[in-house]
Amino acid sequence: MDKNSLLIFLHIPKTGGTTLNSIFRKQFMRDKLFDHDNYQNKRMKLEDLTEEEKKQIQAIAGHYFYGIHHLFNKRATYFTMLRDPIDRVISSYYYLRNTPGFERIKRMTLEQFVLSEPQAHNLQTKMISGDIGKNPSIQKAMKHLQTFSIVGVTERFNETLYLLQKEFGWIDTEYKKINITKRRPAVTDLDPSLIQLIKENNKLDIQLYEYSKTLLNKRLQALSAEERRELEVFKQKHQHT
Repeated sequence: MDKNSLLIFLHIPKTGGTTLNSIFRKQFMRDKLFDHDNYQNKRMKLEDLTEEEKKQIQAIAGHYFYGIHHLFNKRATYFTMLRDPIDRVISSYYYLRNTPGFERIKRMTLEQFVLSEPQAHNLQTKMISGDIGKNPSIQKAMKHLQTFSIVGVTERFNETLYLLQKEFGWIDTEYKKINITKRRPAVTDLDPSLIQLIKENNKLDIQLYEYSKTLLNKRLQALSAEERRELEVFKQKHQHT
């Protein structure tokens, strides 16, 4: 990436993004990366960056809504990772129950969490569309995804990582899975009525997730025979993680 370009990792919570971000961080010098409200070991907001700091930054990662590129006078490109919405909501609930600052979640059932918490309602569509309110635009989210350099899915992490490495020339892509939600039930272990409730509150996310899989499949199908062989080697190399 040159100094006039900006690469943005739109990190949707509980999609494998913390693991992916550990790889992303290795690709940039500290003064080139704004990472989750942190710049050169200082806690700060994007809006508080000076113009000189903005000129230095070449990469951004964080739980941001689409549109932050407007804060910079640079060519910008996004990438992101989406996850099956049902699995993401369940993972989010069990993760937040043990996260400082979310003590209220510990007092909720999963059903109460789904009914009351914004992060359980079409969060992926909200973030990618840039719509913070209750009614995000699925059309806007899909349109934005079409402009992303890479759209990955958690369930095909290594395929996504291979495409990112090819697209941006990443060097070190070794990783260990981090920030994994422990002691959570599988989707099949939950009451079907609860699964249906999650589906009803995440109809847009389900639609967007299916669309993201279509975009990813198109990228993979466009690989040459040599690139497909490379991908298989890449997956074998990373399968232990």
